[in-house]
Amino acid sequence: MFNPTKKLQRSSQILSILAKYGFKDAIARLPWKGSRASVDHSIDVDTVSVYARIRMALEELGPAFIKLGQSASTREGLLPKDLVDELKRLEDNVPPFEVDIKSYLAEELELDIDAYFQEIVAEPFAAASIAQVYRATLIDGTQTVLKVRRPGIDEMMRSDLALMRDIAKILTMYNDVLENLNLSLIVESFSMTLQEEMSLVIERHNIERFAKNFKGNKGIKVPRVYPELSSDRVLCMEYLDGFKVTDVAEIKRRGMDVQSLVKNGINLYLEQVIIHGFFHGDPHPGNMMVMPDGRIAFLDFGNMGKLLGIDRRLLEEFIQSAISEDAVRLADVIEDVAVVSHIPDRNQFERSLYEIFDMIDNVSLGDLSLDLLFNKLWKIIGDNRLYFPEYIYQLMRGISLMEGIGRQLYPDLNIMESIKPFARRIMMERLSPQAMFKKGKYKVESFVRDVEKLPEDMRALVRLFRTGNFTLNHRLISARSFNTILRKGVNRIVIGIMFMSLNLLGGMIIVARVEPKWWGIPVFAWICLGSAWVFAVYLFIAMIRAKDND
Repeated sequence: MFNPTKKLQRSSQILSILAKYGFKDAIARLPWKGSRASVDHSIDVDTVSVYARIRMALEELGPAFIKLGQSASTREGLLPKDLVDELKRLEDNVPPFEVDIKSYLAEELELDIDAYFQEIVAEPFAAASIAQVYRATLIDGTQTVLKVRRPGIDEMMRSDLALMRDIAKILTMYNDVLENLNLSLIVESFSMTLQEEMSLVIERHNIERFAKNFKGNKGIKVPRVYPELSSDRVLCMEYLDGFKVTDVAEIKRRGMDVQSLVKNGINLYLEQVIIHGFFHGDPHPGNMMVMPDGRIAFLDFGNMGKLLGIDRRLLEEFIQSAISEDAVRLADVIEDVAVVSHIPDRNQFERSLYEIFDMIDNVSLGDLSLDLLFNKLWKIIGDNRLYFPEYIYQLMRGISLMEGIGRQLYPDLNIMESIKPFARRIMMERLSPQAMFKKGKYKVESFVRDVEKLPEDMRALVRLFRTGNFTLNHRLISARSFNTILRKGVNRIVIGIMFMSLNLLGGMIIVARVEPKWWGIPVFAWICLGSAWVFAVYLFIAMIRAKDND
């Protein structure tokens, strides 16, 4: 739990910063108390745009607010373009904290540090808002890095997250545009992501899972981790001696084939997403490295995207619909994925998707880029107020970053061509006998469960009739259509009752051992059970046809 006193102090500091950048109206609506002096701003609001002032305020508010701004910058369809451009300028630059690193490690790991390390460099070589990184050498001479979390960062982040929720609620009430943005959902999604990013135990598990997914792959290098020298605040892992992925001069100096390197990088990322459902959430150039032997290494595994089973199936549906240019099916998938959707005109929504397909068909491969597609897609998302789970934004950002890196190295890159082999693989897997059998088995099991529940459902329905609590919700349609629907509904109920009755009768005949028999089962039981399953098949086909017609 965060300290209430520190929360109060922090809220006063936030008031002062908001006032400094001219947000007096927002301050007046916040539920916190602050001194009159704290609302005097020190910049000329008439000479600086409101979006620039938002960015400047976030930078001064500190790490949690900077990361929130960076996260919000990926919601391009939901935010004004000028604001997104300002948020993309946010940088997580913080001075390193001073600490006796050996004492810190000894206290945190409860180990004799000299028994495990030959040397630990006292000064960090990289610093960020959550942690900073040191070079170290193990007793056996292995070069490692130590990622160490900042002292007190937990309480500060929790306090800031609590304040963010307050601010989001107030701003949502204050501004209709912000209400439409689902600002509270953005903050909650960001909160979960940030808490995972702060835990170095979770990051270690992410690296171990990533390494397992790519075991035996010769195109990638995953750093080794040392669990015995790690905790929730310390992460010890192998030092990777490579060079920046965008260092074209170094790539050429080493005689590496740029096109093969780019293709390998794109394929590795697509494999993370499509095959494993576990992908790097922020693959910018600083988080990617090329090893001397040409392998690609990803760094910083705190921010990882995860696809559950249903997410992967929806992604497969999305890819198949896009490849086959089926806008109606694609629109259904997008609605299924969205957490919130307000589509005012379904026909226009589908037409917008067809326009994307038309653009793909009519733009030359060399000129086609994901930025072009995403700009169109973000426009559709904004127009229909669609809000997606966090992994969707991570995925779109990740693929966009990977394409940007690829085009910087190899301008003729066409990422759509790289996606097609994975799409074909998905289609082949889904059409395989095993997949078809599994899908059919699931359908049958689902149908049997529904049939088994039918007696309980019928009893519940009768109970509602008896108690007078039965409520019918309906919409006005033509009398002929209503009669047709009613007749079909009653027919299906009757068929269901006959199915259960014949099964029950068949069971009673078997128990009674009625003669004559065939294969040890009474002939009359065979007739009853056979008739029951004829009714079941008929009902199943009728339900499928009705679903297609709907």
